[in-house]
Amino acid sequence: MKIFSISLLVLALSGCQMLSSFPQNEHNTNDVNVSHSFCQYIEPSVDDEYNCQLSYWLRYWLDADDMTWEQRKAEIALLTDSAQDSLRKVLLSQGGYTPYQDRLRSQVWAGNLIKEFDGGMQDLLTVMVYQPSQALLELESALVTLSKINTAQSNRIEEQQELVDQQHSQIEQLLNIEEAIMDHTKGELK
Repeated sequence: MKIFSISLLVLALSGCQMLSSFPQNEHNTNDVNVSHSFCQYIEPSVDDEYNCQLSYWLRYWLDADDMTWEQRKAEIALLTDSAQDSLRKVLLSQGGYTPYQDRLRSQVWAGNLIKEFDGGMQDLLTVMVYQPSQALLELESALVTLSKINTAQSNRIEEQQELVDQQHSQIEQLLNIEEAIMDHTKGELK
């Protein structure tokens, strides 16, 4: 069994060596197309250690998802208006149970960042954060509107039921008056 494992390892290594001997793609990995770079800024005006570290931002987002809204809200309050902190605010606002107004505010921050960021980061922020959040906001807005319409219709139905009940009561009173008159008239005829 040991010989088989060693043979398999040798085959795998020689296969990797064969692949590296094939001509490489014309594009050098350092010449990444700007539109596909996931740096926030291609040429940042300040030295930012997380500018091109997509893994940092994904980890930050995942860590924020484990926090309660109150924890995320407290964290947001400590952040500045810098682009880095604005991105942190946006990511902190994406978790569950974020109130509508706070998610709406996050959309403004995200929209401003999308305009400010370069290339692939614009696309990434748009596809992964802005569009899903926008769809959620629109859905929630539609639900609130439908709820208001349903409440108004329910109130109208209750008002109409009260009118029907009043009319029914008036008809009963009129029928009772008519019956009393008929009884009185029968009594006089006897």
